[in-house]
Amino acid sequence: MLMLAVTIMLAAIVSTYAGGFSDVSEKPPQSTLTITANLRENRTYFTHAGGDPFSLSGIQVVFKSGENKTTLTRADIGGNCINFTQLGSHEMTIRAGDTFYLEGADPYDDDMAIRFGKLVLRKNSEITWMVIDSRSSKTIAMGSLFL
Repeated sequence: MLMLAVTIMLAAIVSTYAGGFSDVSEKPPQSTLTITANLRENRTYFTHAGGDPFSLSGIQVVFKSGENKTTLTRADIGGNCINFTQLGSHEMTIRAGDTFYLEGADPYDDDMAIRFGKLVLRKNSEITWMVIDSRSSKTIAMGSLFL
């Protein structure tokens, strides 16, 4: 009788986990990205240096300079940014070796800054950036850049 009770409890435990009662959430992509800025072109370039692929339509890019920050998505094209696309391709999936860029406006016509909405990234300043998975709101990659 004891063996039957133990068997039933084990079966219940196994079926509970197999049935999805456990808290198993999908992990966001983890990638290594490098960033460069070209102030003359008003662009920031992100190169995927390794890790999981991700879709441009499923990310947010956050720039912070001092106390000011902005969050950009592809929906901001034509508003807070001019372009948000993969370099040399119309593909939305970014894989190792691919580069995507965000193009902002030139607020001063002097190649010294890039404007994304209300945030101005100026030459000789440090910016912090994050690429965030929109579904999970978790960070894919982050870093800083001195312009």
